[in-house]
Amino acid sequence: MEKVLLKFGLRNDRSLRILFAGYLAVLAAVVVPAFGGATNGFTLWLGLSSACVATALVLFATHHLRVTRENQRLAVVGERLEHQAHSDPLTGLMNRIAFNKVLAERSQAQVHGELAVLFLDVNRFKEINDSLGHKAGDVLLAQVARLLTDNLPDAVAVARMGGDEFAAILTVTKTTTPEACASAIAEGLQQPLLIEGRLVQSGAAIGIAYGNLAYDDGDDLLKHADIAMYEAKAAGVNGYRVFDDLMEERMSSRVSIRSELARALDTDELTLNYQPLVCAKTGELISVEALLRWNSPRLGQVSPAVLIPIAEESGQIIHLSNWVLDTGLAAIKTLGDVPVGINISPVHFRHSQFATILAEKLIAANVRPELLHLEITEGVLISHMEGAKKTIAQVRKLGCKVYLDDFGTGYSSLSYLQDFELDGMKIDKSFLRDLGERSQATQIMRSVVDLGHSLGLKVVVEGVESEWQARLLQLLNCDILQGFHFATPMVLADIAAFRKLHTAKAETSADLGSAERLSA
Repeated sequence: MEKVLLKFGLRNDRSLRILFAGYLAVLAAVVVPAFGGATNGFTLWLGLSSACVATALVLFATHHLRVTRENQRLAVVGERLEHQAHSDPLTGLMNRIAFNKVLAERSQAQVHGELAVLFLDVNRFKEINDSLGHKAGDVLLAQVARLLTDNLPDAVAVARMGGDEFAAILTVTKTTTPEACASAIAEGLQQPLLIEGRLVQSGAAIGIAYGNLAYDDGDDLLKHADIAMYEAKAAGVNGYRVFDDLMEERMSSRVSIRSELARALDTDELTLNYQPLVCAKTGELISVEALLRWNSPRLGQVSPAVLIPIAEESGQIIHLSNWVLDTGLAAIKTLGDVPVGINISPVHFRHSQFATILAEKLIAANVRPELLHLEITEGVLISHMEGAKKTIAQVRKLGCKVYLDDFGTGYSSLSYLQDFELDGMKIDKSFLRDLGERSQATQIMRSVVDLGHSLGLKVVVEGVESEWQARLLQLLNCDILQGFHFATPMVLADIAAFRKLHTAKAETSADLGSAERLSA
């Protein structure tokens, strides 16, 4: 039966089985009389046969029409699935699969003429998404997509690559340059956007890679644009960077640092040095600041200014910060009653359980909380104000001190200082540049010191490098001084000797002052 059905091009379904079974039954019923010579029997057989064949043809035509319509429906469904498989449902742009396919096809076609690949990452997306909710994050991504399509009308392809990352392929012309497009996109994203009833300011880091797909591999162009984007992001700019060979070297260096850092955390390659902070009036040791040092056998000396951003980007900063905290608390135990200041990464400080983790570490180390001074930057306060207020309050309830570090290098906003309960502020060394040489510089320093005191803060000045600066800052009523004039960062074992020496000097100075007053 199956072979017969297939011969007629029909499906092997129940209705067709019944049709053909009936047809064969009729043939069997009339074929005997037909061959018995009965004319009427033959006529009957012929009529029934014709009727069955006609019925079969009608059913076949109906079935063929049904199959055609089903095939058309499946084709439409297939096209829809194909579209869904290659587009981003949120923004309507291409997805990563489709973008890579276009890039590969153009590369295989040996397309001549200069092209550029743009790679974009939305600034502050995680913060906006976490604070305002996923719906707000989706709205922001949709607005980014519209901004891209508006500013890249002639793009070969525009795609959302995943998360808050986007990419585009542009044909380079004299009238439209990738730099101009990237600048317009970054500027558009920096404008306040209305999201869920709130004005939100974002921005973008954009990488640009030029190439000719007749000679350059598409995957390499995308990778180069990605590297340039990270350069823009690391620089903290709202704008773009154009890829060059030095960027690839730096990226390779960052990859090596990430890899080596994972090993260094488990092999005691990291150390802390300690720089003394002294009383501006007496020169006595007040506290020390713990400074991270890494002398890698493979990489050599790695500066904290290079290491910390890489660790924050890779997610290793939490492990690194915990190591610094544990080592710093052990140093407090060794020093006895000398407070230790520890710089806390914004990423670590924003962790929802930071205060709880800190409390557990204090208990485990068995040190007095007031001997731990945490130093945070202005960026922590500005970017996450409510969370920062809560964490600062929790830390101070534990008994630890909180200092605002590098005041004057970032936002330099005076208004937010009154919103946070801090113990002190550390004025950046840039304020010392023209101190004593320009009256404006001296007046600014005096105003900042007075501001700190009016808010009940201890005022520390960093970067003091001369006796002249130390004396002038003393006259300006600064509380604590730090810098190479007093001491360079040193190992923990040398702090005791430093303390003893400067205590003796302070006592001698006090004795001389008393003698002068008596003689007067």
